[in-house]
Amino acid sequence: MPYSDDFVLGRLPDVRIAFQLMGLHIRKVNANWTYPSHEHPMYEIHWVVAGEMEMVVDGKVYSQQQGDILFIRPGVTHSCTSAGSDGFTYFSVHFSVFDHAFSKELEHYETMYYPASSTLVKGIMPALLTLYNLAIANQSTKLTTSKSMKTHSAVFDLFGALIDQLSQSDNVLPTKKEILANRIAEQIEDSVRSILLHGPIQDNDRTWMQDIAKSLKMSTSQINRIFQQVYGKAPRKYLSEILLNEAKRLLLQTDLSIDHIAMMLGYQTSAHFSRQFKRWTKTTPSSYRQTIQA
Repeated sequence: MPYSDDFVLGRLPDVRIAFQLMGLHIRKVNANWTYPSHEHPMYEIHWVVAGEMEMVVDGKVYSQQQGDILFIRPGVTHSCTSAGSDGFTYFSVHFSVFDHAFSKELEHYETMYYPASSTLVKGIMPALLTLYNLAIANQSTKLTTSKSMKTHSAVFDLFGALIDQLSQSDNVLPTKKEILANRIAEQIEDSVRSILLHGPIQDNDRTWMQDIAKSLKMSTSQINRIFQQVYGKAPRKYLSEILLNEAKRLLLQTDLSIDHIAMMLGYQTSAHFSRQFKRWTKTTPSSYRQTIQA
């Protein structure tokens, strides 16, 4: 039994964020090197380590000198070419973040180019250097457990520094609609936590949405409309994406059976979970686990 005079000295809210780091590489190229126009669904941090280059982003030319950084958002067309007689060395970090609040925060900021002397570059450089040194030290396609943990730590340090520096360089306040949409997202995320901790939500989708609407003193149609306008998707789809990311994490990072994972995610049967996972990803949970871990 706790003592009657117990009191909380501090508390942090639950933190659940997933990310995917892809195509992280360091490359030294010659003076004739070019890379054609392309786009991808990931964020990219492009750091010129040595030399100079030109990057064309959505038709605008940026001349990157040693130490400069370009922050490129998903879906933005860009190409690059060497601008010096000796070529250049660059470090590129591609990442996706499966956290819509974080992604919406990144989308607030318009600036792409940050010179080496900027406070943003100085702020994120320690975390960027950690990733750079890990990449230099790693000559294998797979990371050891120790290096994997260090990489995770450096990535989260980078995310924290990036948001901190962006928020200082661009003073952007969320709109009333964005505040409401974020509160809806928080309630959806609370529902996922409830599923993971206590099992499936027994009520149907209609009742679930009505509960959120009631707590915010809004109608379900208002909830759906505002969320769709800000997040570009329905609340139910947002919930499905969170569950999918959690399913992927459990499949990749644990040895739990498919039945066990289905139960943890609130599905009545593993067959139902497998059908839903295949509808999301075009593959079964077991095939996904085998393919990724091969």
